[in-house]
Amino acid sequence: MNITSHGRGTQSSQILTVLVGITFGVTISLTLVGIMLFYDNTDIDTFGLRLIIAGLSSIIVFSSHRLLNSLQDKRIFLLLPSLSVRWLVVFTLVLLSAYVDKSADRLSRAVMLTWLLLTPVSLLLTALAIRLFAALFYSNPARRRKAVLIWSNSACADLVESLRNTPLAAIDVVGFFDNRTESRPPSNLPRLGDLNDVTEWLVDPITGELAVEVVFIGLNMREPPELAEIIAILQDSTVSTYFVPESLIFGMPGIQLREMAGKPVLASTETPFIGLAALPKRLLDLFGATLGLILLSPLFLIIAIGVKLSSPGPVLFKQKRYGVAGKPINIYKFRSMINHNSKGPVIQATVGDNRVTRFGRFIRRTSIDELPQLLNVIQGNMSLVGPRPHAVEHNELYRKLVDGYMLRHKIKPGITGWAQVNGFRGETETLEKMQSRVDYDLYYIQHWSVWLDIVIMWRTVSVLFGDKNAY
Repeated sequence: MNITSHGRGTQSSQILTVLVGITFGVTISLTLVGIMLFYDNTDIDTFGLRLIIAGLSSIIVFSSHRLLNSLQDKRIFLLLPSLSVRWLVVFTLVLLSAYVDKSADRLSRAVMLTWLLLTPVSLLLTALAIRLFAALFYSNPARRRKAVLIWSNSACADLVESLRNTPLAAIDVVGFFDNRTESRPPSNLPRLGDLNDVTEWLVDPITGELAVEVVFIGLNMREPPELAEIIAILQDSTVSTYFVPESLIFGMPGIQLREMAGKPVLASTETPFIGLAALPKRLLDLFGATLGLILLSPLFLIIAIGVKLSSPGPVLFKQKRYGVAGKPINIYKFRSMINHNSKGPVIQATVGDNRVTRFGRFIRRTSIDELPQLLNVIQGNMSLVGPRPHAVEHNELYRKLVDGYMLRHKIKPGITGWAQVNGFRGETETLEKMQSRVDYDLYYIQHWSVWLDIVIMWRTVSVLFGDKNAY
């Protein structure tokens, strides 16, 4: 459920999106005005045009439905990467306009540099103010909508928890109806009766008024016959009705609403990289991998010497893994074990594994042994961020034991991933740990964005030297 759920249709959502864009545009413009007042010798005529360009471009760049929805996240500081990147787009447009009209030499460098560095802070403060205002606005019960749940499932249970943890959704679930006696949703949501009681409870027989504004209907493998009558009543009312399908209906996890050729479809963990959508990911990979190879080349030389001196054998070894669409690829690593046979059966490294050299233990603990996979990223068969590729033998084992395991191959494998920065790195000695790792991988596929990649890479740096799960 998103922050626009209180709106009455698509038009309200679009208006809110534009209002947020205008608010951030005003923030950017006012930040520049404040800096200009601080520096007395600014060219007002030149900067006046920049103000107009910055304001108009900000409305376009920041009028984002995704940005609007993300304002409801309690971890408001996670918005900083998204706000900063959008701000860089606006700042670049301002610089380009100055270049086009040949006024760049009249722009104060002190003003522009201060504007560049200070604006992300003012944008974050604005986001915090928007959130506080929205929370205060929707704290009034008159501005919130009441909802009821009919015929629940596990997806409904997750929805109820999310609504309770997201006050800006402005929806309060008052109870549920179900023919099954046990409490289906979590958090002791009261059971209001069975499906035969819905009609009498939902519509006042005297006044005809509705008890709630929103109805959630859970979809399961087998639907009770009473649902048909309930849906007919809802169709003849002003209640907003939402159907909440359980993934098990389709036998696959991660069911999401998508649009294909202008028509709505339900997709199971669809790849986010279709057509031009893959371009930002590829550009980030090429830029990051190239920069990494250049900056880390001295480190590569030192590690190569260390590997060579630690035990006889090659510096690098390659091993077969599954890449995107389950196609085999060869990945590169610095060798960390003695007498490693890449063609033999793969036995996962464990704590105190005597096959690992002393130097190899260091580069494995810090994940330096993975750095040659930057070459895989340049080749295009890996990404900087994505599900970590497992050994072929492990793939064949876990694909039969873990639900949705092969869906992680819908995108390129990565050098680091969402699972790794959330503690699932190294040996997975239990089936439960592997299931959790796969769950994190599928979450990443469903929620991918450039900003999420940046957050993961940033968190990876702290994990490298502080994680005890690698050996």
